[in-house]
Amino acid sequence: MNDSSRHTGGSIERTLAGEAELEIMPVLREAWARIDGIKGIVVGGLLLIYAAMVAASWLLGQIFGVDEQTLVGSTITQLVLMMIVYPFFAGVFMLGLRRSVGLPVRFEDQFTFYRELMPIVAVGALQSLVTFLGFMLLILPGIYLTFALCLAVPLKAERNLPITDCLLMSVRLVNRKFFEVAVLTLASGALALLGVLSLIGWIWTIPWTLMILAIIYRQLAGFTPPAGTPTSGGPDAGGDSGSVEF
Repeated sequence: MNDSSRHTGGSIERTLAGEAELEIMPVLREAWARIDGIKGIVVGGLLLIYAAMVAASWLLGQIFGVDEQTLVGSTITQLVLMMIVYPFFAGVFMLGLRRSVGLPVRFEDQFTFYRELMPIVAVGALQSLVTFLGFMLLILPGIYLTFALCLAVPLKAERNLPITDCLLMSVRLVNRKFFEVAVLTLASGALALLGVLSLIGWIWTIPWTLMILAIIYRQLAGFTPPAGTPTSGGPDAGGDSGSVEF
């Protein structure tokens, strides 16, 4: 089976040509339909990462002091937290992307990118820096960059593009469907917040948020499963594996 027959969703070429298929309600519906089978995996991963962040923050606080952290201590703390968070985000995103095409997923899939720690952290750190500068210059550029750069880390995880290319390609892809991406991103953020405020609803809304981002990426950049990966989901895939028309 050649790569073209395995490719699922849109493609970078089609999106840049203005032919991307991304509609708000179909994405929300498909994302909700695909959370079955990943809720326990994602929630378990998040709890583990949260525990790691709390432990790292406490330990570094003991080393550098809690009340009056030095610039060096604060910088090291932020770097360590990024080293915990960004590889996990890349891994859980790829889990969601696999789920979006009906492939089986495993709990340990969320942690596979710790072996590519520095490139992933470099993309995430640069994305955060650029967005921060946008907010410092003017509020609107920061808001724009928040949406426009949302695919940077996923592009590194799935395509392994050069670091700066991840940011540039994210901007180019999102610009083609900026309104839809912005609405879906805001909706996913609202869902996550409501889930947290409801105390228990996040068990459903966090996986839903993940699937929204994964489907956005799939529709704008596409996804070609690695060679040897089954292309249709069975019982292990956690639900129906058919593609959704947009």
